[in-house]
Amino acid sequence: MRPGEFGHRTESGRPVSRPPSRARGSGGGVRTLLTDPTLPVAVLGTAAIATALYGPMLTWAITGGLAGYSLSGSV
Repeated sequence: MRPGEFGHRTESGRPVSRPPSRARGSGGGVRTLLTDPTLPVAVLGTAAIATALYGPMLTWAITGGLAGYSLSGSV
């Protein structure tokens, strides 16, 4: 890229650092809440703990469900 062509550069050729621009009406607070990974991580963590506590019961429930499905003639 030659000097004076697209973009702003310092004399050393490095790009000029600028703060990120915010478009009007972008809803930065709402966007941050929707894209923040805290809620999904908390839900997955809670599900992992519940699964660990109820593991044997869930195993037998799934096994029973599969057995019932196969014995019913649906397979």
